[in-house]
Amino acid sequence: MMNFKGKFEGFIFYKNILILLRGSALAQFIPLLISPLIARLYSPQEFGVLALFTSISTIFGSVINGRYEQALVLVESDEEAKHVTILSILISAIASIFLFIAFILCGDFILSFLNIEELDFWFYLIPLVVFSIGVFNTLNFYNLRQKNFKTISNSEVSRSSSFAVIQLVFPFFKNGLYGLIIGKVISSCVAPLYLLQKSKFNFFSFEPSELKKVAKRYIDFPKFTNLSVLLNNLSVNSINLLIPVLYSTTLLGLYSLMYRVMAAPFAFLGNSISQVFLEEVSRQKQEIGNAYALTKRLMIQLSVISILSYGLSYFFLEDLFAFVYGEEWRMSGVIAKCLIPFFIFKFIVSPLTSIHTAFEKQKWSFYLQLLMFVLSLASIFLAYFNEWSFLNYLFLFGAVMSVFYFFRIIIVLKIAKNKSLNE
Repeated sequence: MMNFKGKFEGFIFYKNILILLRGSALAQFIPLLISPLIARLYSPQEFGVLALFTSISTIFGSVINGRYEQALVLVESDEEAKHVTILSILISAIASIFLFIAFILCGDFILSFLNIEELDFWFYLIPLVVFSIGVFNTLNFYNLRQKNFKTISNSEVSRSSSFAVIQLVFPFFKNGLYGLIIGKVISSCVAPLYLLQKSKFNFFSFEPSELKKVAKRYIDFPKFTNLSVLLNNLSVNSINLLIPVLYSTTLLGLYSLMYRVMAAPFAFLGNSISQVFLEEVSRQKQEIGNAYALTKRLMIQLSVISILSYGLSYFFLEDLFAFVYGEEWRMSGVIAKCLIPFFIFKFIVSPLTSIHTAFEKQKWSFYLQLLMFVLSLASIFLAYFNEWSFLNYLFLFGAVMSVFYFFRIIIVLKIAKNKSLNE
């Protein structure tokens, strides 16, 4: 007998992915569409400074709320969800204030150490961006719980389009970094404000005792998931922080444009899949006790897409970057070719790592992110102390990370079976 329920639920799963994908695709397509113009308005060095600003904001923003927002897909009642949301945003606000104070006290030292004196007073706007990231992540998960996929999708478009417009228009009024940094700051605030307006959330109706209750109930998120996410972002963004220190800001600019282009597929497709996958895996865990069939099927589909797209791109990347962005950016294509295996495996694995949250395996996620962080730092310092070129370092980094992500595939499949990872 045909399983109509299973087919219908499968249809809804992919429909929700497509709704999010539409917004994410537009959000990624807009900057990609204008990137040839942007690359001619700003220099690789200016792109490098923006990459540092973005990396620091991302590192702090990803953990500013203790990752309590991820508990929103697990809570059972709307009342509990409301208090988790308020707790998450409250933590973001308090932590951002302390971060601003720390920047005032240590700002000059940090700017000097990272060799980015060009940031100047823009550096002190990072806490504002960090807070906006915390609010956005929280309201994003709140709307995910409410299945407001269209609202989430539109918020991504609003953030991307505002950044694009400011980047394009500002060079006509002011030279240098202004358009890049101002665009980043304003666009970071646009998306959470849009979600706030659409959610119509009441932040002033809560019980302090309930805040303490949910904080204790979901304490594993700040204890383990928060550290895991921090290590993951440090693993990715520590490269951006160390390239100008160990190599140059110009190389960072070339690397950052390459990463923006090459990461676009898993930035819009991967993030959309990850959010819907988390919600669907949580449901299947409650109903049938595992999510192995869904995870395996999705992993195979992602593997086919990744190998075909990234694998074929290897043969024309260098000329493509030179043609689209100008000869000044040809080196970005050379850099991209060094990291093709890394991008193939990352595209496959990244959307599926939210399974750690669904099955409450935050501790294992932390261990894996710690390993990734160590491997990432070991790669760049090994290359530096052996006086390897930047390209040789990237070959090493790509190979090490590919092996790591292959190992993560095995872990994800085992979690999907709802079996102990010690077996």
